[in-house]
Amino acid sequence: MSEAEVAQKVKEFLEQMDLKFEHIEDKNVFVVPFFSEKTGKHFNVIITIKDDWVTTAAIAVSREELPRDIDEKELYRLLLLMTFELNEVTFGLTHKGDVVVHAESHVKALSFENFRVEFGSVVFGVEFFHREILPNYPRVKVPDYYSKLIYLA
Repeated sequence: MSEAEVAQKVKEFLEQMDLKFEHIEDKNVFVVPFFSEKTGKHFNVIITIKDDWVTTAAIAVSREELPRDIDEKELYRLLLLMTFELNEVTFGLTHKGDVVVHAESHVKALSFENFRVEFGSVVFGVEFFHREILPNYPRVKVPDYYSKLIYLA
């Protein structure tokens, strides 16, 4: 499937989800302005198409929004733990140090249901960061379901 065909599919999926978006065609990027009723936050969800991958991502928090005295090493450790423990939520960092939530899908696996789940996981991750992590840091309760199970074998 060509990148143009993938872009057309993504456009159709966004329309089917009744989301407003801007398609920046020369970069093959979709920008979806999103408002979370759960957090009261406005943020953009970005969908990029590169090679055989569709990546959905959003900035959860910019580095400037983090408390100045935050222990970055401990925050990143927490985000790695959460990435393992939360289904379909993957935290990452930009080169500027902003915390992002992202999800990837290979074009061969691109279906409406898969796209909807990946998009929803990014939104959930941003909301989770603002509802559970930021206000409770450093006393965030980290689930440990998978961390315990991985050592059963």
